[in-house]
Amino acid sequence: MAHVRHPALLIVDLQEDFLNREGLAPPRSTLTAQAAELLEGCRELGVPVLHVHTRVRPDGTDRMSHWKLRDFWACVEGTPGVLPPAALRPRAGESVCPKRHYSAFSASTLEPALEALGAKTLLLAGVYLHACVRATALDACAKGYDVWIVEDAVGSTEPVHAEITRSYLAERSVGFLTTAELLARLGRKRAAPASPAARVPLACFGGRWREADESEARRWLRHFQPTRIDELVAEVPAARPEEVAQAAAAAAAAQVGWRRRETSERTALLGGFARQLSAQGDEIASLLTSEIGKPRAEAVAEIRRAVAHIETAVRVASEPLELDLSRRDGVSVRHRPVGTVGLITPWNNPVGIPVGKIAPALAFGNSVVWKPAQQAPRTAMRVLDCLLEAGLPADVVTLVFGDAETARGLIAAPAVVAVSVTGSLQTGRSAAALCAHFAKPLQAELGGNNAAIVLADCEVEELAPSLALAAFGFAGQRCTATRRWILERSIEDRFLAAFLAAVDELRVGDPAAITTQIGPLISSQQCGRVAAALELAVAEGGRILCGGSPPPDLDAGCYFAPTVVAGLPPRAHLVREETFGPVAVVLPAADLDEAIRFANDVEQGLVASVYGSDPAARARCAEALEAGILSFAPGMLAVHPEAPFGGWKASGIGPPEHGVWDREFYTRPQAVYGASPGSEV
Repeated sequence: MAHVRHPALLIVDLQEDFLNREGLAPPRSTLTAQAAELLEGCRELGVPVLHVHTRVRPDGTDRMSHWKLRDFWACVEGTPGVLPPAALRPRAGESVCPKRHYSAFSASTLEPALEALGAKTLLLAGVYLHACVRATALDACAKGYDVWIVEDAVGSTEPVHAEITRSYLAERSVGFLTTAELLARLGRKRAAPASPAARVPLACFGGRWREADESEARRWLRHFQPTRIDELVAEVPAARPEEVAQAAAAAAAAQVGWRRRETSERTALLGGFARQLSAQGDEIASLLTSEIGKPRAEAVAEIRRAVAHIETAVRVASEPLELDLSRRDGVSVRHRPVGTVGLITPWNNPVGIPVGKIAPALAFGNSVVWKPAQQAPRTAMRVLDCLLEAGLPADVVTLVFGDAETARGLIAAPAVVAVSVTGSLQTGRSAAALCAHFAKPLQAELGGNNAAIVLADCEVEELAPSLALAAFGFAGQRCTATRRWILERSIEDRFLAAFLAAVDELRVGDPAAITTQIGPLISSQQCGRVAAALELAVAEGGRILCGGSPPPDLDAGCYFAPTVVAGLPPRAHLVREETFGPVAVVLPAADLDEAIRFANDVEQGLVASVYGSDPAARARCAEALEAGILSFAPGMLAVHPEAPFGGWKASGIGPPEHGVWDREFYTRPQAVYGASPGSEV
């Protein structure tokens, strides 16, 4: 299916009523922006576009049977909900095919339009992957079309079902491509010429770094300099499932000897790893600044935190693990390593997060297959080299570069027995579906739409600079960033005056400068997603109090001014979704009970903060807030290496990370009966 024969793009059900459904993943603003990029790219390349829209008569007699059963109404003719967003509106000459049921082929005008175009390949985008897109794909296959689903331009309200659907369709000759891959295959010129110097290896296993072959099936992932969007930083090959399986098998073979080593030997080697990271801290900090635009001061702090995670893992693993239930009865409990663990880590903390997983995994006797973020490949290479330079045997940690498809291959690899993921809600739910299918334990930290409750007695004038950093440090690209500021109404005016003044004083600029507080976003695409989210917020009644656009003097990079939005209802998209950018929402509350209700009224539950000194109010918040981390300290959260790190509700799956809690995931208890006192068995 490498060649795209006579393509036509089908945009399925990207209409207001469907895009506004609760739980849509990716969020509406992200999906709309990505679909708009796909749509414009296809138009530029002359690919025919057909819009397939669900339409229901005003009397509802033609609703689907399950809609009638639930008395559900959507996409009624003549209502705003039947329309697509402005960026996705049909142009003159583009067919609009109304449908009544799941499949686009239930639209009577679709097949004649496709025949008139001579279409042989259907490119599918829209909602929902688990329902209408799936039904359309299966019908298209039955009718003899080649089918490609544009995976970053489809969404679902049921992410687990969507992941199962993806696997099901992929096994039935339905292809999946990203927008960039599809447009390149259709003939769009690449954004920049490939540079041999920008390419990184495919993987590290078998005791060496391996280069990627040039096969047509290979995915190449391109990352541009956040401070200069025209400068290619890295071209990263994506490992295919069979290559991931080879890396996992190598790690599993190495784990046998590694687990047999004395704990003291393993922890001594990890001590050397910590020293290597510290010694190479300047070089690694420079990589963080270059690859992801992390301000220098934060990059240095991240490396210190990574070292602290290693030291904590060494200390915890050195504590006795055996538990004697009864010497008299000869029963004891010991903890054994789980085996080979798959680690999937994000770009925003490409040293601290993976080291926080690798160190305890190794300390307890496991081996690791690591898929780092594609946006920070040389940082990952340097971290692994530090391990090897500290004396780690070959293949105890293997590494594969890649994308979501590579991650799926890692989870499916037979040699991988458990998986730890840090990423978005959508990433975690996809991983959960796959881990459930393969019966593998999962630990997942899935971000946070974090709230801070500002009490009436808060000294906002004094705390404002630290509050601004809590919201906008690293351009808001932290899962612990405070995104929602919930105010007791009596303090609203004071808070806004002090907060906006502090935001105005934040130093935005070159991340390499030690004084910079706010650097760029990770990519131009992320800038577009933030802009789309703000556009939707304004449409829903929001008022932008500051920011709202890229700074005019930093237009060469992916910069976006710190933005504060007020006037939104609690159910607005910007309030309920994690923007992962420099955007803060202000929500006045009538009283403390309403403030707590606002704070809890999202699906995430990672961090909740409280500012103010009233003991009764603080105690009430501590009792009622639904979050895995509760903070009464101002400023950016400083993660303690020995404290549990994990979210409640949708923000976490499985045991938390760090400290003694790592033992819950990286080991499994074994009851031993009949052993002699003091024996090793």
